[in-house]
Amino acid sequence: MSDLRQRKFARTRLNLARVLADALGQQSFDEVSVKQLCHSAEVSEATFFNYFPRKQELLSYLVHLWVIELGWHVQKATAELRGLAVVDALFAEVARTCESRPGVLAEMLAWIARGGSLDSDLQIGELEKQLAYPDLDEIGSVPVKGIDAWLLPPLEAAISNGDLPENTLVPLMLTMLLSVLFGVPLTLLASDPTRIATVYRQQLALVLAGIRAAAGSQ
Repeated sequence: MSDLRQRKFARTRLNLARVLADALGQQSFDEVSVKQLCHSAEVSEATFFNYFPRKQELLSYLVHLWVIELGWHVQKATAELRGLAVVDALFAEVARTCESRPGVLAEMLAWIARGGSLDSDLQIGELEKQLAYPDLDEIGSVPVKGIDAWLLPPLEAAISNGDLPENTLVPLMLTMLLSVLFGVPLTLLASDPTRIATVYRQQLALVLAGIRAAAGSQ
């Protein structure tokens, strides 16, 4: 595919993702129609289905873009911080997104909760990432990885530097962190998204206290 065609392809996909995100600020995903999206994006329905065979796949694409953005913030934090401070930075970034785009995050988290997962066959090239996030330096090199994969290195670093006990069960820790990461927004997004950052900090403190107490009793 030529550079011009790649750029047109990327811009069309990103434009559809943008109009979906805008719509989710006012409506639920089920209420948003393909016809409405096409009207806002100024494309035909035939063009839409050339890019996304189903509306759900556009939401999946939006989730992939968000995970790339989140990964960029994790990489930036890792360059300056270590261990649990990186975990805190990841949660803080999710909280900021929840507060600024509550409708979008609610639908993306609901998609994940219903069993949605990252698709290794969905290709998002460097150009597309750069067009999606022009203000994020070097985002083109950020891989598409699940949030658990972004959390694993800082957890291992926290064990290595003594912030977590050596006998910490990393899979259990990951499960607990993901439960907090997804559970708190699903509880608060509809009522008071501004409380999410505070509740995250409280819940993380409880998780860490529990892990340390459990490790000390073994």
